[in-house]
Amino acid sequence: MERINVLDKGWVQLEDCMGGDDAVIRGARICYQSEAKTAEDDERLIRRLMRSEPRHNTVFEHAVFRWGVKCPIFVSRQWMRHRIGSFNEKSLRYCTAEREYYLPADAPLLSDYQGQMDASFDLYERLVAAGWKKEQARSVLGLGTYTEFIWTVNAWSLMNWLAKRLHKSAQWEHRQYANAVLQLYTKTMPITARAFGEFILGAQD
Repeated sequence: MERINVLDKGWVQLEDCMGGDDAVIRGARICYQSEAKTAEDDERLIRRLMRSEPRHNTVFEHAVFRWGVKCPIFVSRQWMRHRIGSFNEKSLRYCTAEREYYLPADAPLLSDYQGQMDASFDLYERLVAAGWKKEQARSVLGLGTYTEFIWTVNAWSLMNWLAKRLHKSAQWEHRQYANAVLQLYTKTMPITARAFGEFILGAQD
């Protein structure tokens, strides 16, 4: 399991992968019961599928990933708007919140921000100690609080997310997670990832 640290306290890790480039090739070649004569034939096939119009996305859906993520809540809320996978998040209804929050680097009024976040955790801890249910006490915590979740997603939906969250218009903090995911994705599905970079990400530049 490889992990890449992101932001000040976050990370993303690839926990499992099923299929990889071979799953794309298998999904494509079953249509015609064809076989590659060389490894280059398979690479050419993936590249042709990636650049084709209309997109032949279903063949890329046969490769599946499970990611573990630790990020600020505001990043996770943006992430979960992409209804293209399955999510399970750490529940602050059942778990006690850890005093971990995102601290931007070199931002104005940073000490005021930090004081506000610390004050929210102080109050949270007092409320829990006084008998409040954790599911109620969590209401005082800010969106910069770190959370963790699991994301299971197929390769086509992953590339859909990457194309949007690597775009220059995406929030900077979310782009850092997308860059980390892209690094791990490229190691796991190198042929598909290179074609994705050339024909989809390259078209956005």
